[in-house]
Amino acid sequence: MQVLQRGWRISRQPHTLNPYNAGCNTRQESPGPAGSAGWFLFCQYTVARQRYQFLGKHVLTDSFKLDRLLGTLLVLLGVNTMAGWLLQVPAMVEIVRGLVPMVFNTGLGFALTGMALLVGERRAGVPRTALGWCMLLLYSLTLAEHVLDASLGVDMAWVHHWYDYGNTRPGRMAPNSALGFMLIGAVHVAAGRVDSRATARSVVVLTLCILTIGLTGLGGYLLAPDLLFGWSRSARMAVHTAVGMIAAAVGIWAGWSRSAWYAGRRFFTEAGKVRLLGTAILIVVTTTVGLAGFVLMQESLEKAIEGRLLSVVQSRGPWLATMTRDTVQHAHSELRMVAAQEAALPLLRPSTLGGRSNTFDDAARRLLVEGYAHVAVEDAQRRVVWEAGELATPAQFTAMLDKDGTELVWNGVPLLRVRAPVIDNGEVLGHLRLDKSMQAFSRVLFNVATLGESAEVSACVRQSGRIVCLPNRQQSRPFELGLAERDSHRDLPMEYALGGRTGVMYTLDYRGHNVVAAYGAIVPGMGFVARQDTIEAYAVIRRALALGVPIILLISLGGAYVLYSQTDPLVTRMHDSERRADQSAAEIRALMHAVADGIMTVDGTGRVRSANPAACALFGHAEGALAGYPVASLIDCAASKAHAESAAPQAHNDFAQLVGTANVRVDGRRSDGVRFPLELSVTAVHVGKARHLVVIMRDITERQALERRLERMAQYDSLTGLANRTLFIDRLRIALARSQRAQSSLALLFIDLDGFKQVNDTLGHHAGDQLLVAVAQRMTMLVRCTDTVARLGGDEFTVLLEDVTQSPLSASAVAEKILVQLQEPFVIDAGCVQIGASIGLVVRDGAGPVTDMEQLLQLADSRMYLAKQSGKNRVVGP
Repeated sequence: MQVLQRGWRISRQPHTLNPYNAGCNTRQESPGPAGSAGWFLFCQYTVARQRYQFLGKHVLTDSFKLDRLLGTLLVLLGVNTMAGWLLQVPAMVEIVRGLVPMVFNTGLGFALTGMALLVGERRAGVPRTALGWCMLLLYSLTLAEHVLDASLGVDMAWVHHWYDYGNTRPGRMAPNSALGFMLIGAVHVAAGRVDSRATARSVVVLTLCILTIGLTGLGGYLLAPDLLFGWSRSARMAVHTAVGMIAAAVGIWAGWSRSAWYAGRRFFTEAGKVRLLGTAILIVVTTTVGLAGFVLMQESLEKAIEGRLLSVVQSRGPWLATMTRDTVQHAHSELRMVAAQEAALPLLRPSTLGGRSNTFDDAARRLLVEGYAHVAVEDAQRRVVWEAGELATPAQFTAMLDKDGTELVWNGVPLLRVRAPVIDNGEVLGHLRLDKSMQAFSRVLFNVATLGESAEVSACVRQSGRIVCLPNRQQSRPFELGLAERDSHRDLPMEYALGGRTGVMYTLDYRGHNVVAAYGAIVPGMGFVARQDTIEAYAVIRRALALGVPIILLISLGGAYVLYSQTDPLVTRMHDSERRADQSAAEIRALMHAVADGIMTVDGTGRVRSANPAACALFGHAEGALAGYPVASLIDCAASKAHAESAAPQAHNDFAQLVGTANVRVDGRRSDGVRFPLELSVTAVHVGKARHLVVIMRDITERQALERRLERMAQYDSLTGLANRTLFIDRLRIALARSQRAQSSLALLFIDLDGFKQVNDTLGHHAGDQLLVAVAQRMTMLVRCTDTVARLGGDEFTVLLEDVTQSPLSASAVAEKILVQLQEPFVIDAGCVQIGASIGLVVRDGAGPVTDMEQLLQLADSRMYLAKQSGKNRVVGP
């Protein structure tokens, strides 16, 4: 008979799911002028990204993968079980040796469940619905078999004939397994078309019921209901069936949790989901924890029961063995005394068969008086030739205890039969035999008063391949211990006892009852088993269950009601808060997308974490493509410089050193390698323990071009491109200082065009403008590149000559050359015109006294007027 192991103790560790950060617990570090705005945008943007990445990626994507993964595993589990029964491999159906195996139909159920999870919602759910109807029909019939206690032909007993593990209905699954598969089928049928709130709620509730069946099935296996209630072992859900049921519930949840009818708010609000799932989980957890308490209680009781039975074996066996040994030794000593008198020889000699000896008669009477029930003389063939005393009935049980011929005999009472050989001249003529009554043997051995009403003690021996046992409390006559032909491969506890082993096991006895049995050997060749029906041994647990289960259910329901009533307003507020947070996040995302400035976050490794569309477009990348880029490949900090109007330090190659600096100008690199000027502000913020940099930046290419244009308009003549009065005065001041320091000479020419007004009046202002441009070009070609030609306004020009070597002759030579060139005709659009010039020349010697700039200009101007008064077209100098 096969040993029923109590099963593996399974421990589960809780798994926590790290949700998205519902808030932004940040602190700002070294904010610049744009720091507050950058911190706020980064904080809100981070919250939005984390929330939607978690919900969109981790929940939806992971649940999508989870139901497919679990579906595949369930198909493999089901196919493995069905193949195990067909191939007759116990390891494939038990998974772990000693566990209750999973029957063929259970494997088929998991295969169908896995296929339904893999099919999902494709083809409008038609295949999934068809699989659901198949499961509903098949397992409704299986459950009906349990209710009617009849076979409807769905168990496939012919597949299970080769292996019996105590299932009185071969191939029939546990009733809770059948119910679980019925609910799975119902979920698949209902989930194929959810068009009402009632259907949606039924799918959720049925899924939770499947999970409850799996969890309670796992706890029920550990609780061993077949031992508690005396059921068939098939009533216990297998461990791997319970685990598969839990996996099926999780896979079904992963499937419908992303469906439109659940993810949307058509049938469930977020608050309603929390209330429903929270209440259901509380009921499941409370029930499971309650069962776990009973499992621990049963473990303690189990040890006590096993210890009590084992103590019976370990205490009675040695005592009975000692009593038997003492009895045998006393009997042998008496027989030796009789044999020494040779009183039995005349009875065994052929010539005197049937003869009688007075000496032998006296010895026999003495032995009967001493308590021996029977004295006999046997010939060599063990046939009785003489006897004294009477046996009540012929021996109904004879067991050889040793090779010397000692036997245990039962003829209504147990007798110990001891033999001694009668030897004459080395020849064994026969045996002397004594039978000793063993009333104490039965009284002590079979005493079960302390073990219970169903307790039974058996003492057996092996004879001719059979196990023959002494009568006991349940059997009034000697009986054989055997099994039906189909059970012949199973081991009995007595088999272990006759093998010299000692221990405790849970098994089915010869009556087919669940028992807990302790086994051991009394004497070599005789086994001893003390057993008790588990239904009686575990009566304490059964009564505790009858009282405790209703209490657990009441506590669960009461706690669920309190949880529901107390969390309803809280969940409603949380839902409203979540909705407002979602709206805020949507507004922040819209703001991030709409803002013209680029906003980018950089992690501690110098890589871009996130960037808004403006930042991506700034560097020539597609939206969202900047994530993961090293910031050094986008911004060249080494080539940067501070804004000209700010006191900010020069930017360094370490980007982090820009934190807190506003309006830093750096060079950016676009995706095509083109460099462009950037102006940015960097702020450091902390999200949790992580430190990030928020960069707000803009392209200043157009602004720099505008600044250059404005700068040129402020310092240069817009018509001729020559330096204007402002730039000329600045250069003259610098030239005077340089001349004073280097003791060098400089010359100043003040030029006024002669005849320009006539050209302007006769040919027009456009012609006048063309003439001024031509004059500027000629004068610029006549001086050095280090000299300055300026237009002060109208037709007045100045020329500043620095480092004049041969003063004043060299300056006069330049002035004469300019005068000659200006008298040459000018070709313009209106025709050929000819003008002249009056030039005032001032030369300052570096070794002379310091000359004021205004004095120098006034002197040059007065000499120019003197040239005009002297007839024009001449140079007036020193």
